[in-house]
Amino acid sequence: MKYFPSLIASIFLVLSGCSSTTADDILETRVLSLNEFILVGDLKANPADPYLNVAPDGTIFLSWTEDSKDTEGRDAFIASASRKGLGKSRRMNDRPGQVHQYGGDNRTKFTVTPDGGIAAVWSATLPEYKTGEMRVTYADEDGSFHPAVTLNDDGMPVNHAFGTIATSPNGKLYASWIDGRNRNFVGMADPLSPAEARKDIKMKDLTIPESTMQMGPRQRKEYEHDNSQLMMAVSEDSGRTWGKNYPITGMKVCSCCVPNIAFLDRGETVVVSYRFVAEDFLRDQVVVRSIDGGKTFSEPTYMSQDGWIAEFCPHAATSMANDNQGKIHLAWFTAGRTDEETGIYYTYSEDGGQSFAPRHLLSSTPPHTILHAEVRADENDTIWVAWENFVDNRPQIFLAHLDQDTGEWSKSHQVSDGTNNSILPMLAAGGDEVYVAWTERKGETSKVRLRSATLARY
Repeated sequence: MKYFPSLIASIFLVLSGCSSTTADDILETRVLSLNEFILVGDLKANPADPYLNVAPDGTIFLSWTEDSKDTEGRDAFIASASRKGLGKSRRMNDRPGQVHQYGGDNRTKFTVTPDGGIAAVWSATLPEYKTGEMRVTYADEDGSFHPAVTLNDDGMPVNHAFGTIATSPNGKLYASWIDGRNRNFVGMADPLSPAEARKDIKMKDLTIPESTMQMGPRQRKEYEHDNSQLMMAVSEDSGRTWGKNYPITGMKVCSCCVPNIAFLDRGETVVVSYRFVAEDFLRDQVVVRSIDGGKTFSEPTYMSQDGWIAEFCPHAATSMANDNQGKIHLAWFTAGRTDEETGIYYTYSEDGGQSFAPRHLLSSTPPHTILHAEVRADENDTIWVAWENFVDNRPQIFLAHLDQDTGEWSKSHQVSDGTNNSILPMLAAGGDEVYVAWTERKGETSKVRLRSATLARY
């Protein structure tokens, strides 16, 4: 266990105003206490791409990836987390180096199963095809992980990536991912390097490693459909086995923005968010919804008419969470129609994703740089959002919360310390604490930091 000493061991920040709590008008102040940084994993193996989740008993779990010690590729690990540090880590992939090197929105994800175990999904590299398969595994409570199996059932040498996994209140597990099986291969295009492919793109994607941009020309496949679709599979035994794949969207899904899943009505309503691609390269965020437990889905509904035209994959998805009141909350980045609209936004739905409130700007961000946001609801239905923005030309991590009783947002506070590029925030809200994890990059090296914070009432 390694700890990163913070510049100030504990920072007390008054986040929101006072509210009357008794007949005598005793004032209540909500104060955020930020705890010390925790460094995650083997620092020599370049930890990256953290993901956080909360068990029903309030236990916080953190996953991340590292360079494999035995082969090329990455390995995925998981451990319990608290303000004091991490528990014993477990490797989730049985074959070393099985996890795809490209993380970002394509990071490994996991869910806590109804029996207290863990089920995880990731994109696995297929060297012979330079594409990926979706792999799933599960572990019993406090047990080692079983050998991973392939989730996509098409057996085709096409891309399967950007997966997500979630546990429904009814006990079923749902997985969804971006799938290229129905794009219809038509031939090979001329080789092109990543740098050449992006030379006309003004938007800078901080999740793309420098080594990727330095790669030479690669063979490219051409397809009838420029974009992909979402596939879904369901497990009724805590991730031990999975049902048949089935599509839940048409061929208008942005190929690099991970979907997310939320549940309402004890799991009978399933809502999935993703970035939709229109004919004119409009890439705004939408949801599809099911009212029969995920068997069939609606046509997509825009959650915000941002008007972002982009002839490239942004690698920046919507984050989505549901609360105890039956609301869905969403946070996302968009470049909008103009540079002035570029920023991190929030909205919510009170009718299961059929309509959405007008978007709320959380933070204006510099144009021409793609950023990310995550949203979570804690057990008291306080809404937390973490995001990236720039300080002195470096991306840093910020945190704010919404008190739904008052409808007021706190001011935002920087969680990272400004020493490195801090990207890809992840959130978990359990009990009285919120946890924020992120990747820090310096050249080709990376590390993961975790920080917890307590919102106390005085």
